[in-house]
Amino acid sequence: MFAKLIAIDSQKIGTVNFHAYVVKMDKEEIGFAIYIDDLPSPLLYFCKDNPDSITFRINNDQFLSIVKNSKFNKDERKCLYKDFEFFLRAMEERATAYIFKNATVKYISNSRDIIRYKNYYISGRLDMF
Repeated sequence: MFAKLIAIDSQKIGTVNFHAYVVKMDKEEIGFAIYIDDLPSPLLYFCKDNPDSITFRINNDQFLSIVKNSKFNKDERKCLYKDFEFFLRAMEERATAYIFKNATVKYISNSRDIIRYKNYYISGRLDMF
C-alpha cells in the first residue's frame, strides 16, 4: 500500500526508532508517513481527504504495541511523549511545507486525538477501544 520515496528524518525516542518518509500511496497519491523501527506499515500517515484537505490516520495496533512494550515509569513516559510530540510537530511542518503546500492540513498535534493518545501512553492503559 505504501512505497517509501524519500527519507525525511529519524529519531530514537526511548527504545523506538521513528522514521519519517514521503510515501507513494494507492492511486499514485503522495503522502507523508511516520514508521516505527523496521515495520512495513506506518504508525501514522497523512493523506488527501479531498482535493484541498489533508487528514491523518493512526495504526492503533502499533500504538498499543508501543504502550504494551514500554518498560518506562510514568515520569519517564511523560518525558518520552514530549520528545515524540516535538518530533511529530516538526514532521507535520515539513510535510506541510514540502508536500501539502496548497491544502488545508488537519494536524494530529492540534487534534483532540493527541490528548487521548498521550493519556493512554503515559498511563500505560491498553483499553483504548
